[in-house]
Amino acid sequence: MTPNRFAPHIPMNKNYRIIVFLMAGWLVACIVLSWASSLDDSLILLRYANNLLLTHHITYDGIHPNYGVSSLLYVALLALLRGTITSSPTLPRGVSSVAHLLLFCGMAVLLARSIPRQSSRVRQLGLLLLLILILPSAIRWLDDGMETGLGLCFTSLICWLTFRESRRTTTSAQSYLGLVILGFFAVMLRAELAMLGAIAFAILTLKRSAANPESKSLRTWFSAALSSSHLLVGSLIALGLVFLRMHVLLPDTAVAKSHGLGTIYGTLEPTAHAIVGGFSLGLGLLFLWLLTFIFLFRARRISFPVLIANIPFPLTLFLAGLRSQEIQGIRYLAWTLLFSVLWNILELAAAEPATPSIEQDAPGRVLTYALFAFLFILQTVEIPLVYPVLRDHAKLIATLPGQHLDVLQGKLGVAADIGFFGYFSKANICDLSGLVNGREFARLTPRQREAACATQKPDFVYLDTGELGSFSEFMPVDNWQVCGGYEMTGLGTKDIHYLVVPPSTAEQICRDTLSPPPYPASRLLERARSGIDRSNPLFFR
Repeated sequence: MTPNRFAPHIPMNKNYRIIVFLMAGWLVACIVLSWASSLDDSLILLRYANNLLLTHHITYDGIHPNYGVSSLLYVALLALLRGTITSSPTLPRGVSSVAHLLLFCGMAVLLARSIPRQSSRVRQLGLLLLLILILPSAIRWLDDGMETGLGLCFTSLICWLTFRESRRTTTSAQSYLGLVILGFFAVMLRAELAMLGAIAFAILTLKRSAANPESKSLRTWFSAALSSSHLLVGSLIALGLVFLRMHVLLPDTAVAKSHGLGTIYGTLEPTAHAIVGGFSLGLGLLFLWLLTFIFLFRARRISFPVLIANIPFPLTLFLAGLRSQEIQGIRYLAWTLLFSVLWNILELAAAEPATPSIEQDAPGRVLTYALFAFLFILQTVEIPLVYPVLRDHAKLIATLPGQHLDVLQGKLGVAADIGFFGYFSKANICDLSGLVNGREFARLTPRQREAACATQKPDFVYLDTGELGSFSEFMPVDNWQVCGGYEMTGLGTKDIHYLVVPPSTAEQICRDTLSPPPYPASRLLERARSGIDRSNPLFFR
């Protein structure tokens, strides 16, 4: 008789427990050392949260409603916490770090309860997954103040519950309602998680219809589909609510980062950059996904439901290629890989007692140890690159509140990286990235946005030298003055943004913002025209 993999009485292996505790200690230490580093975009969401409290609308400037956020649920959560706990600019970092800790602890317990004690090979795969979740790149992307960690929590929960449901022929009314609610909140967090609702529906429908001893009639399929529709129903309700409230399904951020019809080939290069730029998080998840799939293939455990569970990553690339959607980091892909990795590990754990060949697979053992070795060797490159980014972002957040950038409140500025500066200055921003100025502005090309911002006669610009050189083609700023630079450290690069203002206001603004004496912007433009001090590569952002 096969034991219940999810029974709560299954104890943790002692060695596994020791390793997990050590990993947890390392994770906590990394979070403390990198406090309070956040991604620039996290303060865009915090400004939306502030305005949601004040106006009860999704709006960046506090006047014009727009859908310039990647996550409605995350903005609502930040607004709730800001109104009840703290107004600190490190709030998004705190939320993302709590989500990261919950993800690691939940994953550790789930794997301990799901993997048989005698299955050392599958246990090693589980430890590989936990290791990937605590290395510096995971800190870089899951503790950046964005909703990425929460998204991975929802992804892993959906995966586990779907896998558990796939071992049952029916769903109780209470479980059905709970899964509807889970699907709803997952899609309210990130619209693309609706894909998981559809995948869960397909897997459960196939498994339950195949398990029905009756003939495969339409009634059999309908009954299986009905009992398997919970996550899909929750996803559709969330999409309907978003459409009713925002009048569109995709946020303006997705529109601004889409360039119409594209090709799959055109998506592969930025995808490769995102994965490689994600170091141990990107490469680790990709290689672990391939490794777990190889284990299933060699154990002859490949089935149509397993193939569906492994489709999120290639399907996401296909859809991104159709829209020519920019993929600007591993956080856009991590959830697709995590779902498939976790599903494959659960599938191997369930197969282990009946498939001893998993333990005896010599090539699989070599590949497993090779991936461990690769991740540890990678740290010799990863740590020296990632730690300065976290340190300098934390330093920037610590110093900006004391520079009195709010003297620009109510003024109109032009910027491309608007998070830190837009939050602390409270200025009105014409965003060259097209994220926060409405749907029509998001549809413009980058050059059209530059032209549109120039016609608004801004009071200041906040750009790096490359962006300033491009913008100066639409609005001459050679005689403007520079009030100092703000360093946005990237992986191995220094990306400095400059506050540039008209001569008539330069002395006062530079003095009020505690900046050095102003100097002509023509110096920066000379550097821009010579190609010096360009922006960071897109995939390192």
